[in-house]
Amino acid sequence: MTKERYFTQEQFITQFNAEIRYAAEVWQKLKDSGFQEYALAVFDFTFVARDREQLEQLKQLFASNYDFVMGEVAPKDELWKLQGVSNEFPVDADNLLCWAIDILVKGFELDCRLEGYGTFAGAGNDEFPDMAKGKLEQYFNMAMSAWQQKNYSASAINFNTAIRIFDVNPNSWYSRAIVKDSLYLVMQARADYDKAIELAPEFKEAYINRAVNKYEAGEYEAATEDFNKVLSLDPDNAMVYYNRGNTKYNSGDKTGACADWKRALELGAEYAAERLAEYCK
Repeated sequence: MTKERYFTQEQFITQFNAEIRYAAEVWQKLKDSGFQEYALAVFDFTFVARDREQLEQLKQLFASNYDFVMGEVAPKDELWKLQGVSNEFPVDADNLLCWAIDILVKGFELDCRLEGYGTFAGAGNDEFPDMAKGKLEQYFNMAMSAWQQKNYSASAINFNTAIRIFDVNPNSWYSRAIVKDSLYLVMQARADYDKAIELAPEFKEAYINRAVNKYEAGEYEAATEDFNKVLSLDPDNAMVYYNRGNTKYNSGDKTGACADWKRALELGAEYAAERLAEYCK
């Protein structure tokens, strides 16, 4: 029997949207205090949960994969609470949003609720990351390493720093978009895919990911256009035919969907056979 959650999916969705607004408010207050964009700062935060063990797991995750300084799990009324302090990171609107959403999501995955976060940062924060041109590869590699550890905020932050050092590398924009998609920041990811494509108009992977982004947002016609572009660059891509077929089916074009699934199967995508059998009799 599945155990009833303390922090439900409905509550998570509501808080997710609230945290996007709150991150913007916190950033505005920081700027109003004289904080300089991209100065280094730390944030403290608090999580609560019904089960102590869940918070202990979250504590271990943040201590090992995020290098956060974590306190002890302690009782709070009929719940348990966990407090911690982030590692130092360069703060702007984008980085703060990714950091806040990342810890919110990680907490939700372990049925722990982010109760709040804050910082004492202000005009006195006058240290910045080293953004010399020679550091570009280092930040890109750090971003990839953080991605592999599923530390999505650190990954996004390091890709952001790489972009600030050299803002015409389409791979940095594309990679940061993937991270934002993993944080469910759909429109923010879309903007990064757009920039990657602007810099590299034949960037097939960026078109594919942007198409999937649009598909998942229910924008089927726009997704189909991106899949069309990919097929103009790579006419024998079985996976794209299959995905375009799914997109056409959801937009009401059953005939077009069946044609695409058939072509995908001809190109070796055996998984398309199931769709053909189910929808194209």
